[in-house]
Amino acid sequence: MIKIIKKPYFLWTLFFVNLIGSIYGFYWYHQQLLETQGILKLFVPDSPTASLLFTLALFMMLTKKPKPLLSLIACGWLIKYGLWAVIINTHYYFIGGNYTFTNFHLTLSHLGMAAEGFLFINDIVINKYHLISLISLMIISDILDYKLGIHPWLFAQSQLKAAAFSVAVLTSLISLYCIWLYKKRY
Repeated sequence: MIKIIKKPYFLWTLFFVNLIGSIYGFYWYHQQLLETQGILKLFVPDSPTASLLFTLALFMMLTKKPKPLLSLIACGWLIKYGLWAVIINTHYYFIGGNYTFTNFHLTLSHLGMAAEGFLFINDIVINKYHLISLISLMIISDILDYKLGIHPWLFAQSQLKAAAFSVAVLTSLISLYCIWLYKKRY
């Protein structure tokens, strides 16, 4: 399995899947982006930004110009926001929400995002500056999302505590995992 993910045809397939997913993801956020002021718009679409960064990272790999920082941030965010969306959609089901095909689709596609992140993060050459950058960006994103209220819209307002808690746990676990990867190699 690991060998196949390095094949150009597989990387190009992932490139186009993620590009299409990113476009759809930004469309998904169009109403929230319209209602968000100024530069804060950049911090609203978490999942499509993650998949767009991964699309760019894949392109750099395919053109033999890999960018480890870009790849690390993309993979870290794919894992974080992929798992976060799975948690939020599953939580919505457990609190009695009207779990529809859309929720199922979001759960499945975001699980795929997280899987991509886990498949690729292990091969990234990480230095301490990349590590500090990823962890800082994740923390800044969490603060902006939950202190300024620009987190992705939830299916129910009662999900706010679960959303904030899960994103903090994911940031912590991904940070620890990346630190472990860094220490394992050096």
